[in-house]
Formats: sequence, structure tokens, C-alpha cells
Amino acid sequence: MKSISKINLTLLALSMSFMGFAQALSEREGLDIYQRGLYLEAIEYWKKAAAAGDAGSAYRLSEEYFDAKIVKRDLKLALKYLRQASEGNDARALTDLASLYDYGTGVRENRAKAGELYLRAARMGMPAAMFNVASMLETGEGLAQDKVEAYKYYVLSRDQGFAPFAVKAIEEISANMTVEQIAEGEKRADNFIPDTF
Repeated sequence: MKSISKINLTLLALSMSFMGFAQALSEREGLDIYQRGLYLEAIEYWKKAAAAGDAGSAYRLSEEYFDAKIVKRDLKLALKYLRQASEGNDARALTDLASLYDYGTGVRENRAKAGELYLRAARMGMPAAMFNVASMLETGEGLAQDKVEAYKYYVLSRDQGFAPFAVKAIEEISANMTVEQIAEGEKRADNFIPDTF
């Protein structure tokens, strides 16, 4: 009886250690492998991590299969991993997938879908998505026109690193806004808190 419970404890400890290993798979670990020049090993690592549900690893795989620096270009596989990463709320993946829908690259062009994805990423604080959302809100293409929200996202994108593009866009949109609308846009930008998941 004692030996059976020792075996059960040993099996339990082993299974817990394997579960811990599966949970430890991450984009960062794969990136460390990649940066050491072990490119194919990193890709295999990211595949395991993506299969375990790591959205960041799925995003890295989407980049590898789209850019084709290490592996042969495979748009279907790139899209599969990009969608997986997007479903895992990876802001980079949401932005990239939105861009594909925006321009019809590998998928049927769908500005409304692009707007939805850009907006999700923008709400998470992704600067490129913020700029694209602002542009869509300004013109009403892909998202309902809202100049105050457009102004807010232009300001946010400017403050997050898109200054050259956003500064020009802010100048242009401001010319067609009231002082009150601009103040409201500034207020919304000041009160912006990124979504976290």
C-alpha cells in the first residue's frame, strides 16, 4: 500500500512538472533561442508554445511564414497563426491582421473588419493601430465617422511614436473642428486607459 502511494505521488509530481513546463513556453524564450542564431529551433519552440496557447509565439510564427526569412513563405499558415494570435488579444497581431483586411493582402478586402481589428488594437495602446483608427474615424471608411474620436486617436498615436504622421493629421483635422471638439478630443486622449487582458 505504501509503495502504491509513493508511485502515485511520484506520478503526480512528474505530471505537475510537465504541466509547469507547458505553461512556461513563451514567445520570449523562443526569441532568446532565435537571437542565438538557432532559427529553426526557435520556430519549432514557437510551434510548441503556440499549440499550448501562447499568442505571442503564434504572432512570431505568423511573421516567419509571412516574411519568409527562415522558412518558405506560406500565407495560409501565416494567416492561421495571425488569427490565433489575434484571438489571444496580441495587439501586434490585431494590427497586422487588420492591415491585411485593409489592403486585401491574402484575404478579401474588408474595411469594416479592418476597422474593428484596428480599434481593438488601438484600445490596447498599439500606436500604428491608433493612427489607422484615427484615419478611418476621420473619413468614415471602415468605421463610423467621428472627428472627436479621430482627433483623440491622432493625439494618442503622436504621443506613442507616430509624431511625424500624426502631427500633420492633427493639423489637417483641426482645421475642420470647433474649439469645443478639439478640447473634447484632448480630454479623451488625456483620460485614455489601454485595455488589458
